[in-house]
Amino acid sequence: MSTTPPFQTGPPEPASKLWIFLFGFYLMALNLLLVYLLIRVWPGKLPTGDELIHVTIIPRYFERNLDLETVYLSLVALVGGLGAFIHLATSFTEFLGNRTFIASWKWWYALRPFIGSALALMVYFAARGGLIANSGGAKDLSPYGIAALAGLAGMFSKQATDKLREVFENLFKTTHPSTRFDSGKDPTDPVTGKPAGDPPADKPAPNIVIVKPIVDPAADRQANDPDIDKPAT
Repeated sequence: MSTTPPFQTGPPEPASKLWIFLFGFYLMALNLLLVYLLIRVWPGKLPTGDELIHVTIIPRYFERNLDLETVYLSLVALVGGLGAFIHLATSFTEFLGNRTFIASWKWWYALRPFIGSALALMVYFAARGGLIANSGGAKDLSPYGIAALAGLAGMFSKQATDKLREVFENLFKTTHPSTRFDSGKDPTDPVTGKPAGDPPADKPAPNIVIVKPIVDPAADRQANDPDIDKPAT
């Protein structure tokens, strides 16, 4: 039985030269944009109180006064996307150099920086909430440590996802996990804890009686042994 989706027929289709050129341009533009925004958002001097930080993205057109927490969130999102870009660009050049770049992976490559950025935010939230919850606030954190955590989360997304799954399973671990009827597994009865298809303990399974036909032994031997003379008719 074939497992190929119905919209894919035949061998994998290599990416066209035009798409490869456009995607290479996209990677270069993405790298320059992320680095530019990172330089603009990076807090040159940490505030000692509650004063805001002036952030200039486009001079005279896009300037904002942000608190340190918002600056750190922007920093995490940008560096997470930059870490994902490193993994993305490395994978792209390797597959392109081996001439095994397949067109069906286009959307994975296009969305990879956004996935890394979102994942870096999740890792940052988990770190701030679980590891440094009792600290004095954002002013006591180092932007370099935050950037390193976000960049590694975006670059190694699989390991970061596995770690988040491990933390979630430890926090919300159940002794007897229930199985839903739509999960593809044998559902369990919430009262007895046994598979739902089993009969209840107070009701035994119905007896099945197998009825065999009565056969004359002499006739059966004559039918199965050709050497036995059959009576004349």
